[in-house]
Amino acid sequence: MDPQYIAALEIGSSKIKGIVAAVDATAAITVLAVEECPTGGNVRYGRVQNAREVSDMADDIIRRLENRPGITPNRISSIFVANGGRSLSSAQAEATIRQGGDAEVTPLTLERLHKEARFNLATDAEVLAIAPRKYTTDGTEVKKIVGSFGNAIHGEFTFLTCSPENVRNLDRVKITSHGQEIHREVITRLLAQCEMALTDSDRQLGCLFIDFGAETTTLAVFRDGALQLASTLPMGSYNITRDLSVGLSTTEDSAENIKINKGIATAERIALETPDLETREIINFVSARSGEIIANIVHRLNQGGFKPADLPGGIIITGGGSRLRGFNEMLESQTHMKVRPAAVDRSIRMAVPGAIAADNFDVIALVKYAAAHTDTNCLTRTTETTHTEVTGNPGRPIQPGTRKNVGLDDPDLLKDDEMDEELDQPANINGGGDDLPPQGKTADETRKSLLERFKNWLRPETDDIDEEDDDNLDK
Repeated sequence: MDPQYIAALEIGSSKIKGIVAAVDATAAITVLAVEECPTGGNVRYGRVQNAREVSDMADDIIRRLENRPGITPNRISSIFVANGGRSLSSAQAEATIRQGGDAEVTPLTLERLHKEARFNLATDAEVLAIAPRKYTTDGTEVKKIVGSFGNAIHGEFTFLTCSPENVRNLDRVKITSHGQEIHREVITRLLAQCEMALTDSDRQLGCLFIDFGAETTTLAVFRDGALQLASTLPMGSYNITRDLSVGLSTTEDSAENIKINKGIATAERIALETPDLETREIINFVSARSGEIIANIVHRLNQGGFKPADLPGGIIITGGGSRLRGFNEMLESQTHMKVRPAAVDRSIRMAVPGAIAADNFDVIALVKYAAAHTDTNCLTRTTETTHTEVTGNPGRPIQPGTRKNVGLDDPDLLKDDEMDEELDQPANINGGGDDLPPQGKTADETRKSLLERFKNWLRPETDDIDEEDDDNLDK
């Protein structure tokens, strides 16, 4: 049985990352290629700002993925794209339908229930996904609603929503391969991440999932086995970089390096006896902003009606910001909850030299989610002859009626001078043949023979050549 190939793309605030993985018959996943590039400010707070620039970056990643061993000569014909960003949040709604008797609940019944709940949802935001929290039939709670029997079917749901502008801007990003637009399917990033990072016990006991990104921090609260709350804070690790850049009067690139190499988040300000004044200043900047981000996380949790005691499963954290030294310890100290980093499924194999699974948690989660919920195969074998220009543009089919590029050792190189009816090119002066005009006994005779051949070739293209013209040609 041929493997299923999954291609996914995440467009984040700091970088765009693409991945291709193979899924075998046992559902084991092997990552074949990972490529990324910085967004350069074209994505802010997880929302696309310049669709054209992001489209070019996405196309570049697609070409690089297709050129990787294990993928070429296939092309990416379908791709899963992550959706999230600053406006991602949750809203709750419930609905009840009656079947007119004790009848079986079918997928169509469930679809009716979802539509009714969507109608009762008090928001104009774009709905990305529906997460059920509780089902009852005739007042009795059931875990699996499809297949049960009852008259009154009731459901309580958590809807994941985002702003319509966020969806429109993502739709404006054109992703192409070999000049053809790639079919895309959208995955809610938060759901994919939680599905890989959380265990059934985490969801049942109650836990907080945090994605600490560059410009946004996304929260998800699970309890009783279901998603209860989702929210996004418009702040992330980039806020720390900006503080260092302003406070130390340096560039943002330099501030980012300082944050990575010297930055430490501490629950209390560093002692005055620290010998290095610059290091003390750096740690104070990092700690102050980290404390503010954590305070906002706790505040949003309290707003949702949750306390640390309600979530004994603790905090599971991912994202580039979570790699900041001391941040997880500071988070644990201020929330009084145990903290652990989100882990990649151990069954996933990395076939990319130098790539680390933990560093690619975000896109691996997309692959795992897509493999579990769809049977889409994202690769198609290339059958057409293509060429790629020196500029690195995607290869395009050679069109009829145009000259193809040939090498100096091409056996057909000399045939370019022959008559090409499709291009309407003139035959050569020798009438399309390879024979040269007969050589005269003297140089003058040879010259006259060449001129005669030239006049005969020229006459069909002119209405008339008089004797004076002949004399001029002879001269």
